[in-house]
Amino acid sequence: MSRANHFLAPLGLACVLALSASMAHAGWYEVKNYVGTVGQSPVHVSLQTFGYINHGESAQWRVAGSYYDDAYRTPIHLSGQRQPDGKMVLCEAAHPTACPMTLTLHAGGAAGQWHDDKNTLPIVLKSVGQLDNTHDVHLQGVVEVPMWHHTKTHLLLGVYQATAACPVSMRHLRLINKRTGRIDRDIPLACEAGMIMTEIYSNVSAAQNERQVTVGYQGGKMGVFKVITVE
Repeated sequence: MSRANHFLAPLGLACVLALSASMAHAGWYEVKNYVGTVGQSPVHVSLQTFGYINHGESAQWRVAGSYYDDAYRTPIHLSGQRQPDGKMVLCEAAHPTACPMTLTLHAGGAAGQWHDDKNTLPIVLKSVGQLDNTHDVHLQGVVEVPMWHHTKTHLLLGVYQATAACPVSMRHLRLINKRTGRIDRDIPLACEAGMIMTEIYSNVSAAQNERQVTVGYQGGKMGVFKVITVE
């Protein structure tokens, strides 16, 4: 399968988990965003680690992520494991090669390889943004999170921001046209949006109507889920 066809392949069903309100207020997100290349293809990559929320458990070494080729803008679900030295092995949903991506993190970004049965491509990434609310809220650079859920025509980017009046939250949902790369809509969201699901990429999900999506908010015992119209 070519990389072009691979990026257009349907995503596997994401497994999501909502936490209780007491856990939700603890803060558990450790997310880093990168831009760079896989071979000659420009990409955006977002990776989430779980060293805080799962500290002392085997799950503290797992990784979740979402990335997309800038030419196709279809998010790809990543899952995998990391080592104490910063190395990661990452698997892609619906890809025939088991865990085709390997990365080694360094201070300014990451490097590694993407491979299938026919090709091995170098990966070079530069860090461009970070979200960490496990202790004091730390936001650095642009934190636009490519959600696993997407529509036929749009990539959905959750834009995370923090102000004195509102702790870190997904304050905007941007609809990026897959064909043109333009922002077709920028939907403002209320405080506490996008902060309930364990994997940050699951905070936007499908709704019954294809023209709508569901956004998770903090609140109540298991969070609050609101349906918004996007198309």
